[in-house]
Amino acid sequence: MKRIFKVLIVALGFVPILTFSQTNENYIGIDYSSICCGTPSKKPIIDYIKKIEANNKLKSFEMFVEDGLGKEGEYAFYIGTDNLNNKSVKSFFNGLKDIATNQNKLRSEKSDGYVNVREKFITILTLKNIKDKPRTKISSLEIYEYKNETTY
Repeated sequence: MKRIFKVLIVALGFVPILTFSQTNENYIGIDYSSICCGTPSKKPIIDYIKKIEANNKLKSFEMFVEDGLGKEGEYAFYIGTDNLNNKSVKSFFNGLKDIATNQNKLRSEKSDGYVNVREKFITILTLKNIKDKPRTKISSLEIYEYKNETTY
């Protein structure tokens, strides 16, 4: 009986880990910051992701959003990359950087914030740590459903 109980305890300990991420081990981080009046639109990044999926007949990217990173709506996206091969990951990453750079060039310097694609990949372990220990008192990390989103 004790053996079954121990196995059950160990198995239950792994359930939250397995349900947090279905397959992805690495994520691209994209930060949205604000200067005074809110964050830039997520539409260009989301449109690019949808375009890549459609053009390459890919399954949906696993995405997380970390909300509550600042007083003006700052947040971060984490996009899973495991459904891409190495060459495609590099191309996808560079495309995201180009979109962010273009958004930053077109922004209103007195009011719009920045979009920043992180240079280093984020691991699933890092996301689990963010989930367990939020970076701010009001931040949270949740799965982000972007497929049917029409407002940005």
